[in-house]
Amino acid sequence: MDWDSILSYNTAKIVTIRDKRLGGLHIIFMVLIIVYIVIYSTIYKKGYLLTETPVGSIRASLLAPNEFKDDSNFTYCNDNTIEYSFTKLECDYYDEAFVSFPVGDDVSFAATTRVKILDQVLNCSSKNPKCKYTTVSTRNVYVSDIEDFTILIDHTMFAPSSLIQYNSKQLKGYILDNDNNEIQINETINTIGIPGKPDILTIGKLLQLANIDLDGPSSVNSTNSIRYDGVVALVFITYSNTFSYNTNNFKYVYSIKKVEDTEYGVPEAVILDNVSSRMYYNRHGIRLIFIQNGEIGSFNFQALLLTFVSGLGLLAISTVVVDQLAIRFLPERKTYSSHKFQVTHGFSEGRNKLRNESSEKEPLLVLTETKNNNNNNNNNNNNNNNNNNNNNNNIDDSNDSDDGDENFVDNNGYQNIQNKKSNNNIIL
Repeated sequence: MDWDSILSYNTAKIVTIRDKRLGGLHIIFMVLIIVYIVIYSTIYKKGYLLTETPVGSIRASLLAPNEFKDDSNFTYCNDNTIEYSFTKLECDYYDEAFVSFPVGDDVSFAATTRVKILDQVLNCSSKNPKCKYTTVSTRNVYVSDIEDFTILIDHTMFAPSSLIQYNSKQLKGYILDNDNNEIQINETINTIGIPGKPDILTIGKLLQLANIDLDGPSSVNSTNSIRYDGVVALVFITYSNTFSYNTNNFKYVYSIKKVEDTEYGVPEAVILDNVSSRMYYNRHGIRLIFIQNGEIGSFNFQALLLTFVSGLGLLAISTVVVDQLAIRFLPERKTYSSHKFQVTHGFSEGRNKLRNESSEKEPLLVLTETKNNNNNNNNNNNNNNNNNNNNNNNIDDSNDSDDGDENFVDNNGYQNIQNKKSNNNIIL
C-alpha cells in the first residue's frame, strides 16, 4: 500500500503564465470586484452601517367635528332624495366616545360607520341553559358625517441596539399619495410630518389617500357598500435615517393599503339596569392596523469589516475562473495544466536510504578518528626520538671523532655505537 499516495498533501504553486488574454481578464475581474466592494457595497449600499428595525408605540384617538353637516347632504341617508346605489338607512349623530370602538388597542384603531342596535330583554332565569335574550326592537343606522371626524396619530420609535429614540413631533414625516409620492400636509385641519405639530387627518382625507371609497362596493358582497360592511386597512409607518449619508437625518413615511376581501364587524353588549335588560350593538366600520417598520443605521466597524471580507471572497472566485479558463478552454490548456500541476515521487524510499546510510557512516567515522589519533601519537614519539638522536650525535662527534666510530639507531629506538676497530658493541 502506497501511503505517500493515499496521504498526499496538496500545496499551492505560483506559476506566472505570460498570456495577455488571461492577465487582462484577471485585471478586469479585479477592477470590477474592487469597484463593487468600495463603491457599491461600502458607499452606495452603506455597508459601514449596522441596521436594525425599530420598535415603538402608537396612540390613536378620534374627535368628532365641532359642527355636523345636515344628514340631507348625504346620499346614504334616508332623508336625502338623491338616488343611492346601495341600501339607504337612517343616519344618527354620535360623538367620538360612541363611534370609536373598541378602545385601548395600541396597534389598531376602529371607527364605526354603521351600527345595528338591538334592544333585548331576558324573560327567564339566566341559570336556565335554554334561556335566550329576546329582541324587543331593532334599528339599523349609519353614523352621519363620519368623513369629518379627525384622527390623531402619535407614535414613538426606538432602536434597541443604537439606543436611538424619537417621537413623531421631533421628526419630519410624509405620507404617500395615490401616485406613491411622499408629501407633507400642512392645512388648517390636516397636518402630516410637520415638526412640532401632531399628525392629524380627517377620516375622509385618510380614506382618500388610501384610495378607499366608503360608498363603493364591498369586497365581500358587491350588493353592499363599504360603509355598510366595513373595511380593514394597514397603516405602515416606515422610519429611516439611511436615505442620505447623514445618519442624523431621520424621517417617517405613512403608507395606507386596503386589505382585500375583508369586512370589519365587532359586537358590543351593554347591560342596562340588570342582566335581564341590555342593548346589543353590532358595529361595522373602518379598522386601521398600524405597523411600524423601517431601517435605522449606525456606524459599526464590524459591519464595515464584514462588507470587505465578503467582497474579498469574490477575488478568489475570479482567480478560480481564470484558472479554469486557462487549463480547460484555451488551446494551450495542456501546456498550462502541466505547468500548474506537478506530482512529486514518493519520498518513503529516499528517507529509508538516507537513514541506512547515516547508520553505516557512524562506525567508520569513529574508526577513522581512532586511527588518526594513533598516527598523531606515533608521529609525536618519532619526533622526540629524532631530537634525542640529534643531541647524542652531536656529543659523539665532538668526543670520538678520532676513533672513527659509527653510530646508528635500532628498531627499538635505542642508539647503538659500533667500533670499527673492534667488533665490540656498546649500548648506551
